[in-house]
Amino acid sequence: MNTAQLLVTGCYDKEMDGRGTGLTSYRRDPGDGSLTPLDTLALPSPSYVVRHPTQPLLYTANEAGEVGSVSVVAVAADGSLREVERLSSQGGWPCHLAVGEGGRRLAVANYRTGTALFLDLDEAGRPVGGARLWAGDAGALGPRADRQDGPHAHMVVPGPDGLWTVVDLGTDQLRSGRADADGPEAVTALPAGTGPRQLVRAADGMAYVVGELDSRLHVLREAEPGRFRWLGAVPATGEPERTAGNLPAHLTVSADGSLLLLSNRVTDTVALFRTRPDGLPRPVGEVPSGGAWPRHMELVGDHLHVCDERTDTLAVFTLDVANATLTLRHRYATGSPTCALAIG
Repeated sequence: MNTAQLLVTGCYDKEMDGRGTGLTSYRRDPGDGSLTPLDTLALPSPSYVVRHPTQPLLYTANEAGEVGSVSVVAVAADGSLREVERLSSQGGWPCHLAVGEGGRRLAVANYRTGTALFLDLDEAGRPVGGARLWAGDAGALGPRADRQDGPHAHMVVPGPDGLWTVVDLGTDQLRSGRADADGPEAVTALPAGTGPRQLVRAADGMAYVVGELDSRLHVLREAEPGRFRWLGAVPATGEPERTAGNLPAHLTVSADGSLLLLSNRVTDTVALFRTRPDGLPRPVGEVPSGGAWPRHMELVGDHLHVCDERTDTLAVFTLDVANATLTLRHRYATGSPTCALAIG
């Protein structure tokens, strides 16, 4: 992978009620955090973007359509973007991707159909078949009939030794197993109505789950690979009068693991938490996100990039980890941003 200082954003287009058109690449100044637009690539609602660990390739989850798709995109050192392949996600509304197993496997979470797709990658990072599809557990739905009407795979997270964990908003479950198996080997049930959206593994065996439906940040310990023990949860926002309607979206962790940053839609804030060994994180601050409906965030160095989807803005903050503060530095106009990815 090239080492250029780039940032790439994905978006929603008009088919998903958005105003974006595809991917946008920027030159990123690591000093002041400023961004310079470089190139655009039209794609159907590329709502999530990941990179290959060694090849100059990106993968996008194209969420539009009854059955979504995945694009393989070449990215050059000058920020130019070129689609080299597109294939079916084999499910509706693909919303998340992950590359694992040394760059030899690509996982796709299909939100609408609640399935997880696993694709084999060759040494050059191109899909070579071997597709396997995990279905969700339709018999274990959560209590929120409006949002938990079926399995809804929101994320697939790589783990050690070829282990993967599916985060299912519809069933309040974490399902773990190996991609070449017929399905998960271990299931962790979260409190009813959690609506898990994202799982983040920490280096010390702790794990954090963003509860989209209960507006809480859940803390777990991974006792053994793929098997989690729930320890407790804290509110996702310090605005208790708005907690019930709040929809937390994305969690990111500082490089030293001491600080958690959580985006909150509805309250339109970024909440900061100080981690504690074997305990619940302590809230230490909360700031406006720089726009409305902060969805995904990308932390690179001391700059946090926040995708404010409904105000069509990308906000850049400076993060002071020691003092747990965020300072808004820049805001850029871009249609319905849903994801940001730093390269180099």
